[in-house]
Amino acid sequence: MNSSNPPPSHTSTTEPLRIGHYELRNCIGRGGMGLVYRARDTKLEREVAVKCLRTELFEAHYVERFKREALLLAKLNHPNIVQIYDYIEAHDQLALVMELVDGQNLQTYLREHIAPIAQRLQWLAQIAEGLAAAHDTGIIHRDLKTENILINKRGQAKITDLGIAKSQDFKGTLTDHIAGSYCSMSPEQAMGEAITFKSDLFSLGILAYQLLCGAHPFGDTNNKLQTMQRIISHPPTAPHKYNPDLPAELIELLGQLLSKDPDKRPDNTHWVAAQFEKLKTLRWQETALGDETQALIAPSANTRSSHTQDHPTFETRFAASPTIPKVSAWQKIKQFIAANIITVSSAAISMLIVAGVMAWQLQPKPPKYVAVIPPKMIAEGMQESQQELVKEAVYDAIQQSIIQLDGYYLIPREEVVDVNGDNETVRNATAADELITTELQCKIETCTIRLSRLTPENSIPNSRLKAHDTKTIDILTENYLSIAGIVQSNVGGMYKSSLSSSFEQLNQGEYEKLLSVNVSYYEKGASEALFNSIETLSKNTQKLSTTQSLFSEIGLDLYHETQSSDILSKIELLLDKGNTKNDHIIFLYNTFYLQTAQRNFLEAQETISKIKAIDANQSSINALTAYLMNAQNKFDAAITLYKKAVSSKNSVKNLIGLSNSYRYAGNMLNAKETLKQAMLMAPKNYKVHSLYGLIELLEGNIESAKKAFEVAVNENPNDIYNRGNLGLCYLLSQNFDKAIEEFSQAEKLDPQNTAHKLNKADAYNLKGEIAESQVIYSSIISTLEKNAYLSEHHLRLAQAYAHIGQIEKALLSLRELEKLDPQNIETAYTAALVHTLANNDSSAILNISISLKNGMHPAWFSFSWFDSLCKKESFIHLINSTGASNRCPESLR
Repeated sequence: MNSSNPPPSHTSTTEPLRIGHYELRNCIGRGGMGLVYRARDTKLEREVAVKCLRTELFEAHYVERFKREALLLAKLNHPNIVQIYDYIEAHDQLALVMELVDGQNLQTYLREHIAPIAQRLQWLAQIAEGLAAAHDTGIIHRDLKTENILINKRGQAKITDLGIAKSQDFKGTLTDHIAGSYCSMSPEQAMGEAITFKSDLFSLGILAYQLLCGAHPFGDTNNKLQTMQRIISHPPTAPHKYNPDLPAELIELLGQLLSKDPDKRPDNTHWVAAQFEKLKTLRWQETALGDETQALIAPSANTRSSHTQDHPTFETRFAASPTIPKVSAWQKIKQFIAANIITVSSAAISMLIVAGVMAWQLQPKPPKYVAVIPPKMIAEGMQESQQELVKEAVYDAIQQSIIQLDGYYLIPREEVVDVNGDNETVRNATAADELITTELQCKIETCTIRLSRLTPENSIPNSRLKAHDTKTIDILTENYLSIAGIVQSNVGGMYKSSLSSSFEQLNQGEYEKLLSVNVSYYEKGASEALFNSIETLSKNTQKLSTTQSLFSEIGLDLYHETQSSDILSKIELLLDKGNTKNDHIIFLYNTFYLQTAQRNFLEAQETISKIKAIDANQSSINALTAYLMNAQNKFDAAITLYKKAVSSKNSVKNLIGLSNSYRYAGNMLNAKETLKQAMLMAPKNYKVHSLYGLIELLEGNIESAKKAFEVAVNENPNDIYNRGNLGLCYLLSQNFDKAIEEFSQAEKLDPQNTAHKLNKADAYNLKGEIAESQVIYSSIISTLEKNAYLSEHHLRLAQAYAHIGQIEKALLSLRELEKLDPQNIETAYTAALVHTLANNDSSAILNISISLKNGMHPAWFSFSWFDSLCKKESFIHLINSTGASNRCPESLR
């Protein structure tokens, strides 16, 4: 019934292509008992879902369970339960014909979409209503979990999979009682005891906890027996551990649902649904995040004060296990001395102190950071494409070498390249301990390579760099594998280390293809073609740590643009092919960023612990943990951790992380001051200027933002986001020709992104070239209207429809946008625009007020589209209150 992202169709000839008057199409789901197909009802001419019992399960027990699902579904008719249409029983065929839900299951949906708290509470209310309808007819679901909740295109939740549901008067065996998913069972269900509808309420409590806290209330669910034991005998983890901003009413409801004693759970499922509906109406404050995060939304300030008070129900229901603070060896020695000061002799104390000093000395030394400078080349007669491949082979070989060295840490390539400065600037900006530089003198068939390892002249901080070792190598340029192997051998010699070759099992064609992908990615950015080309490489090439890192970087870039879970699955699959001893730390870093993108925050935290066990570099651990905190909206914690990271490794990357955390927390002043420090260290780092420009743009400082984006575009002309933001600066300053120029450049770099087209159409519109703008608006509509599933699709459709005068369609797209992303500041802005063009002045002014309260600058309402509102006193008063008293001159009133 889940028609999104179908698995490959099963092609076995034993499976029917037609059941009754239903023509089976592709397989869209697989479960423990059946295969689900998208099918065509030839009589009623409609799309349906057909669930077929797998032929190998034609046994009495499974047949009976399958029939039971049909009988139970037939009793239910509710908008939040998947509807049954037909049941087919033949000698070798059993099938349920059901409503086709065009959407995704809740687990998949949450991985691919930002879902505000209000939306999550709406789903919980709908799920509870569907559950109540089942309970009213005496049906217990027994397997309520995110995988068995479908979210359709309208954002509506529907309960499915009643394969193990039962009537309340059903007398089953022990196996029937404990059927279900171990991580969603109630205590009585896990123990095989008789159950009532209140067992479903416990499962609903687990599901609600996961939706509101982003974790399972009983911890890690990988160990089945351990999870069941915790459900039976342990208290759930206090919700505020994962989401400290939940109001008391919500914590109280979770506590009731997760009570071990069924008698202490609510007595009526309809009442539970009403509570979720009531809590949904609280005023929730949403936080706008960057592309790398997915919002876990917190309530507004007026609900937060309740958490500082004592809640008896909270203390009894969520009694978390005590935590033991970590104490260093030296602290333990001092504590021991203090506790035994009267009886311990001075000699014993001396021995203890010596032992503490020895323990300190035995602690692993922090690693040395190595920055690899991109090779510099002078070439005669060599084609430019070959020059790039030779440089890439040399660079790759050095990277492969450094990751094998014990006690050394390879600074990521991107961090080095972004500095765009001389050696000393790179050293300061990356906080590198050492640099490796490469100079190539090449002719058509040969090159002389000069490798240099640069280290500080002495132990004095910031002492100048000197050449610690230099190697001069002659190579032939026709074989890139040979180049890489020779370079790697010489790097090992500079560090007096015998390195295992990463290239022995590769072939020339494969390696050249990998180098080409590298060059294209760092020149032009991520693309689906580059991502797919790595998938075609052999397993040996895919096992390389640099291949894995490249695939992860490209994939995550694409994921943040498309939100496609398929990309994350492919990254996960490729990472499983690597993870050798030498590059285990690289594997863990790639795994961490993947898990964070998947919002598997507990697993990501465990990965950080694994990294720490291998590499005790506290600066990196702090930075990774801060990144994870930002992804969970714990911005204050992220700020604290990034400050610690900066204090031990004052790099531009850590400063950018700290600035972003300040920005997410709403502290724009500190965010900009932090970026100014980064600018002093790396004046040409385009990412620093990009972030500074974004903050200035959000604050309405258009000229300052424009200058920052101009620097960023000058340093990296291929970055589409900086070009787009520069275009917005020109648009807001009414330089429409320059705006069109920048939007056109961004569109050339990313033709599939309709955001640039919409901005360009707006520029033509504001310039007065209405016909040109209408053509572009119409092209946006033709691109998106048949396949709009993301909130930004509906945002662009709503605006485009409104600008070409199709107000009814604009309002329909706006309605979808408000369902998918109601709290986003851009949603309110789009609503203001659409209602203004629809002459719904009151609704327009209301949405403008919401936008302004949420931080949007009044400059965004200076466009001529909003001029008609100047006839309204309420709009004039609202705009004047922001300080923009010149917005509505007398000529417009």
